[in-house]
Amino acid sequence: MSGYTIIEADSMETALKIAKACPFLDIGGSLEVSELMQMPGYN
Repeated sequence: MSGYTIIEADSMETALKIAKACPFLDIGGSLEVSELMQMPGYN
């Protein structure tokens, strides 16, 4: 299975805490957490 979810958090630490609550981890899934960056020229 694949997909993505965008969350808004005050810090990476908070984002990781939210990600650790994902039920997908309970069935052996894995997650990648990364910072979203604004692309220059795209608003």
